[in-house]
Amino acid sequence: MNQEESNKNILKGKTLERHFDLQKALLEFNNLFSYTEKDDRTIAILGGTFLEMMLEHILLAFLPENNKDVEKLMDYNQPLGSFSNKITIAYCLGLIDEAIKDDLTYIRKIRNEFAHDLYASFDNQNIQSWCENLKWHIIYFMDRKSPKDATTRDLFQVGVNTIISHLNGCIGIARSEKRVLRNNFKD
Repeated sequence: MNQEESNKNILKGKTLERHFDLQKALLEFNNLFSYTEKDDRTIAILGGTFLEMMLEHILLAFLPENNKDVEKLMDYNQPLGSFSNKITIAYCLGLIDEAIKDDLTYIRKIRNEFAHDLYASFDNQNIQSWCENLKWHIIYFMDRKSPKDATTRDLFQVGVNTIISHLNGCIGIARSEKRVLRNNFKD
């Protein structure tokens, strides 16, 4: 590896700030997304929201740095302002695979159900079905099935935690494939 390639791997500026912000957020998430937390709504909304934030970090690691157009894309009512759109673009750019895309879609639906239905619970039929369809944690644990006594909430929490672990690695991969804006009319 030459000096230029070596320097490319050193985090600095906004990239370094985002890295430390994410590390702080991961610690806070670990404290809040606890198996001792009694409120299902907190777990569902926090899990989905944190995964959306992880996708944003992947996209920002991949897209051109310090660009106002990129930052604007992430704003509400902009192309990448929703969890759904972040999932789709990350998949289409090859930053996540199909199993992760599918699980993120189920988790997004679960988060939205809890956010918009005062009576939502992990006992609801749709939510149970979505949690049972989560598959990344099964792949992650080498095709081992979930324990028979695992609750729907257990499936959700294990699913979210294994995806976070995977997406955290995807950030570094996205950073190594970072796009650079072209200036074809340079002097």
